[in-house]
Amino acid sequence: MRVSALLRLYPRAWRARYGDEMLALLDDRPHGARDRVDLVRGALDAWLHPWTPSAVPIVAAFAGGGLWTLVAIAVLAQPVPLDWPGYLFEIVPLALIGAGCLLATVVACLLRAAALSGRLFGALAATTAIAYVAWIAALAATLLGLLGGPQLAAAQTAAMLASIAVGLTLVRAGDEPIGMLLVVAGAAMLVPWTVTWLVVGVAWTAIGVALFVDRSVRHGRGDLIGPASS
Repeated sequence: MRVSALLRLYPRAWRARYGDEMLALLDDRPHGARDRVDLVRGALDAWLHPWTPSAVPIVAAFAGGGLWTLVAIAVLAQPVPLDWPGYLFEIVPLALIGAGCLLATVVACLLRAAALSGRLFGALAATTAIAYVAWIAALAATLLGLLGGPQLAAAQTAAMLASIAVGLTLVRAGDEPIGMLLVVAGAAMLVPWTVTWLVVGVAWTAIGVALFVDRSVRHGRGDLIGPASS
């Protein structure tokens, strides 16, 4: 695939404003795998962090945190404690939607690591996406009666380890508040005790608050291109 073809991944408004300039830039030099990764990363950033504050990761964090809080309350309300990972069949659909919201949020958080090299970003993004998609698929299979608790717990663990990795990356890049919240959310989910799911719900909701405040501050000072370019 020609590198210029990757520009189709960008929003139409972005291409209208920057497309010709970017094409001229791409024609000036040879390109490697890192350039392709950077272009894909830029496309994700353009969709999630446009010129006006994006609501996508913020809404996803609030929705994911809220849904996971409901899941935790539903499980804890049971008279008999459930075996780990503690899913009630009735709340699996909520968990499935919540996992999708958390995936959107964690990808948006990863895009904040501006200093991350293209190769490292690509590896971490791919690992995170695979882990979360596996978790979402495991939840769907559980809903269909095709999967048991141990397999679901393993997929959930992989997704949470990916969240922790993204959080530590943000902390290392100087984005401590959101990075630490990601670490807390992921670590709490690894504890085989469903009470900690309340911590998970609160942590993801707090991430939504932090993203909202950050975008509001950037909007107030006119910095609307997104965290990765500041």
